[in-house]
Amino acid sequence: MIIVGMDVHVRNSFLQVVDEKGRVLRRGRCANRLSDLAKFLAPFGAEPMRVSLESTTNSRAVHRMLMDHARESGTSVTAQVLDARKLRIIAESVTKCDRLDAAVLAELTRSDFKLPVCYLPDDEEFALREHLRARHDLVVLRTRVKNRIHSVFHRRGILTPARMSLFTGTGRKWLDEMVLDEAGRSIVCHYLEIVDRLEATIDASTRQLRELARRPRWCKSAALLQTMPGIGPITALTILAELGDRHRFRSRAAVANYVGLVPILRSSNDKNSTGHITKRGSKHLRAVLVEAAWTSVGRVPAYSAMFERVARRRGRTIAIVAVARRMLEDAWTMLKRDEAFRFSPSVAG
Repeated sequence: MIIVGMDVHVRNSFLQVVDEKGRVLRRGRCANRLSDLAKFLAPFGAEPMRVSLESTTNSRAVHRMLMDHARESGTSVTAQVLDARKLRIIAESVTKCDRLDAAVLAELTRSDFKLPVCYLPDDEEFALREHLRARHDLVVLRTRVKNRIHSVFHRRGILTPARMSLFTGTGRKWLDEMVLDEAGRSIVCHYLEIVDRLEATIDASTRQLRELARRPRWCKSAALLQTMPGIGPITALTILAELGDRHRFRSRAAVANYVGLVPILRSSNDKNSTGHITKRGSKHLRAVLVEAAWTSVGRVPAYSAMFERVARRRGRTIAIVAVARRMLEDAWTMLKRDEAFRFSPSVAG
């Protein structure tokens, strides 16, 4: 058995290859290309390999490259992506370099430790995540550009009409009629062109996502989630894409912990304290859940009561996050039981 530790970067990786007794067989840097990886591992022939790499932006692509190498070479390769955040607790060192990181990964892989392995989405799930995250980024860009238009008027002491959006038909008419200096008018026109292009791109992305939602893998679960007030097609798809295989979660608390909606716990001797939420996991899912929670608190009595109760003690911001967590847990329960949303307390069981 050959054991490989990979410290992955954008363009290349540092590999340390050892045998089962820990003897170093080869170490060095390799470009993140299939041909270069195959050349680096060629001296070991068809011997079975166990490979470990830390989670990075491109770790899924490197993992796929290893699997492609296994298929083309006929080698038995077991590759795992390890959670870099949890791995630091085990392997943190005051000396930090690629060679030592690869050595630590190889040694941990050779050991009998139960290592923190990351979940890797399949191709269809990965594609859906990419579509949803790209759409979210476009929405954020649109909001920023709109805010820049407002700032043009603020710098000139011009008050925009209260309770009127500048980007509706009435608002556009007001913008056209507003007297501005030459620079201000030119800047606003440029910004409006960008807003219009982003609107068209976002609409096209939304249509594409609605088509994806009709695929057999997603249609039933997405329709089920949309029975919960506050959850629309985009939010439902985001929940499905970001959670992935829902069967890997053992409890409601595990789902909330995965998304980073649980508080930080500190315990020492007889002292216990809690902090803000961990914010680990998908920030995209947290964002859409909080947005959905604002709608849901006005339509679901149980969520409204929870919001008011927490808001009195800890404020509205923490209260809406608590509701977002409850919605996520209820959504997971609905998917697990294959049941539509019910207003009775039994949904939260």
